[in-house]
Amino acid sequence: MTGASLGTLAVLALAAAASPFSLIAFSLVLATERGAKNGLAFIAGWVTTVMVIGVAALAVGGSVHLDDSSSSGDATYGIELALGVVLLMVWTRRRLRGPVERIAVDKPVPAWQRRISTMRAPGAFVLGGAVQTWPVMLAGVAEVARDDMGTAESLVWLLLFALATTTGIVLLEILALRSPGSAAARLDRIRAYVADHRDTVLSWILLGGGIWLTGRGIIGIVG
Repeated sequence: MTGASLGTLAVLALAAAASPFSLIAFSLVLATERGAKNGLAFIAGWVTTVMVIGVAALAVGGSVHLDDSSSSGDATYGIELALGVVLLMVWTRRRLRGPVERIAVDKPVPAWQRRISTMRAPGAFVLGGAVQTWPVMLAGVAEVARDDMGTAESLVWLLLFALATTTGIVLLEILALRSPGSAAARLDRIRAYVADHRDTVLSWILLGGGIWLTGRGIIGIVG
């Protein structure tokens, strides 16, 4: 694993860990009757999904034999470049649109949120695999698959990447386990904070991830 690849994986893992939508979804899971257990199932589903995608990518990559050995690397750099450009375009659009003024109104609880409130461990497991930032996860898997490593080493790096992406939700899980009595009030404050700062966090993720991936893709292709 090269230093550049490590840097790319670190940026992608940070972007996934700080995803506002994932944090809000996980906080709703923790607020259920079996919050802590459902939270563990959510994390397990998250990590399992990343590993399944990674194993599939390694299997497909290992079954493809290309005459030009650099083609696989160029394709990965191309994916990273395309993803970086998309992130920058989304960031630019959000900046040009300006801040969105939110008016406080009483709205009915969305159906998906009601389903989460009655969720059990199997549902939390599936939800953990569904709410991830998929472009970020796919870019991370592609980065690991691009490096010329053995299968065992690639799987280790995939697992480390998957675990790193759960940093944000693991911190919430630890808080819920350490102080279950005050978990509901704390989670309400966390949800409110994430909602208030969602646009700012998302903008920084889009800008930072876009710049890094675009630069990484350009340097890799022309280098």
